[in-house]
Amino acid sequence: MVLLRARMRIAAAERTKVIGSLSRIVGPIRATPGCISCHLYADVSDPGLLLFLQAWTDADDLASHLPPSCARVLLSALDCAVDRPDVRVDTLTDTQGLDFLARCLDADPTA
Repeated sequence: MVLLRARMRIAAAERTKVIGSLSRIVGPIRATPGCISCHLYADVSDPGLLLFLQAWTDADDLASHLPPSCARVLLSALDCAVDRPDVRVDTLTDTQGLDFLARCLDADPTA
């Protein structure tokens, strides 16, 4: 799995426009072959901070199927950032869930 994460701080005057633009491309990205998920998040303690997160089956799907129009909207949103945005593409080789948390509890000597 490949995660594309774009974390950006947006000025209050641009926030509504940026959220509207990114919200419009969530659906088309989700409908793209190879896309596992696509979400836009706002930080509850810092409303100027947005996270645009996409999960893809692999890097080839991300590179070949991300619609160019959606990539342009994302790049335009990143241009509105008040400081350097943090954009990462991470390849995951392992995923764990609740079992991992249960093992952490079992290993806790203070429990």
